[in-house]
Amino acid sequence: MFKNPLARAILLSSGSIPVARNPNSTPTAREQPSKPQTEVAPAHAALFRETFGALDREEAIGVFPEGTSYTEPGIAQVKDGASRAALEYVKWAKETKGGQRKRLQLVPVGIVYTDKSQYQSRVCVRWGKPIDVEAFAEEHIAADAESPLELDSRPLIKSLSAEIEKRLFDLTINAPDWDTLYAIESARDILWDDKERLDASHFVWISQNLISLFTDPHAASSVVKARQALLKYHSLLYYTNISHASMWGILSDPSTRPSPTHALGIFVRQLLTTVLHPRFLLFLPTLPVHIPAYATGFLADRALGNPEEEETHAQYKAIVGGAAAAAAYAGVTRVIVKWIAAGNLVPLSALKAPAFAVPALKAVWGAGRWFFTGDHSLSGRARAALGVFGIFYTTSFVLSHWHNYWVGSNYRQLKRLLASWKLVLGLFSPRSGDLSGERLAPYTLPYIPPPNPFVKRREPAEGASTRAHAPRAPPVPSRKLIRPLLEARSEATRALWSFLVDSKYLHGLVTAKMRGEAWMQVGPVT
Repeated sequence: MFKNPLARAILLSSGSIPVARNPNSTPTAREQPSKPQTEVAPAHAALFRETFGALDREEAIGVFPEGTSYTEPGIAQVKDGASRAALEYVKWAKETKGGQRKRLQLVPVGIVYTDKSQYQSRVCVRWGKPIDVEAFAEEHIAADAESPLELDSRPLIKSLSAEIEKRLFDLTINAPDWDTLYAIESARDILWDDKERLDASHFVWISQNLISLFTDPHAASSVVKARQALLKYHSLLYYTNISHASMWGILSDPSTRPSPTHALGIFVRQLLTTVLHPRFLLFLPTLPVHIPAYATGFLADRALGNPEEEETHAQYKAIVGGAAAAAAYAGVTRVIVKWIAAGNLVPLSALKAPAFAVPALKAVWGAGRWFFTGDHSLSGRARAALGVFGIFYTTSFVLSHWHNYWVGSNYRQLKRLLASWKLVLGLFSPRSGDLSGERLAPYTLPYIPPPNPFVKRREPAEGASTRAHAPRAPPVPSRKLIRPLLEARSEATRALWSFLVDSKYLHGLVTAKMRGEAWMQVGPVT
């Protein structure tokens, strides 16, 4: 990225430090001869020089120690770059300055998205206990008196990396396999109806506690049935492209089996709620401006997004859609500038503003006119350019904040509307068209993405699922899966609660929900 002059200028101005990635970490490393150490050393020297300079100025440096972006059920690897740089800095400070002015602390930070494929997903950020690098090194050097370690020795670097990994594990969600992660996601959604209603500060705790419950070797035997039912429900939600929150929003009772006419009534109610609710009426003025952003973001996701990498979907939607939104704001700015420069008061008179606000609006309009009443001299053009920039900034600020405030609730309602329409199509379709038996089986096992070639694989944990990469089942109309989905939802809910009763968690869970407590505080009743 630093090879591009524009990107380099932006990155350097934001405080980014160039990193030369190890060519041996790429999946094609075996096919390419490794570079001699003399060629790699200058890049590492430049990296350490920039890093040491920032640390010596007592600045903070953010490092993603995993080395690459990936989608896995837990932390798959922590590389040695962060620990090596920290220990090298401590050694450098001792040799050149007689020690550190302020002791270097490594602060582990866990970052978990509630749904990282979704734009504007909530982010759970948790801060761990800092690691005093020098104290950590001294403790390990003293413990190995027979063969004293150097500050930059490989065993010490590995020990510090292991400690970082351990603390990151405590701050994030880590399941032994994909099936366990999918099962607890369904369980969490059923227990809390909508994960967006779950306090972000409790999201990681609750998820990890469910993982511990479902992977307990001494768990009740009903865990097998619960796990299978939850996986089936998760998979059918995936292949119908319906979320549990949307299902709960239109059918709160999982035992309900709506008739076709009942489903039609639900759709009509959701349609009226979508278009007549005040939140949509308040959102409507910004909707036409942002349609180009929605369209280009969707097309970019389809054209550039990697189906196997979950994070790329929101990434390309945000980047390309954001650029399209900026272009739309520029178009609005151009129209406003034309009106102001021409002295056109029609838009102002057409605005149905309260009487007390009219003088203020006219004053703002007059102030805007001042920027465009100069001559064609350099000062006049500079004043006009400043006016254009001010209008663009104000327009972008107002429209983006207005849009972002209302888009989330309207998008959730749109998903409920689409789910209710799929429910109508499924229940009005003849039962003979539903998938069942062997034809349904591929859609009851969740999709498992292929292994990331940039991640060094660990040995699977004891008791972890041995299911490897499971490709997606062939596309099928969602109407063929609606009745099986309703049955799977009811079955998963019954099986989950039966397992919780058998595990003696039911009483504590209900008490915690009534008190609004995190489930991590709840244990089995003894």
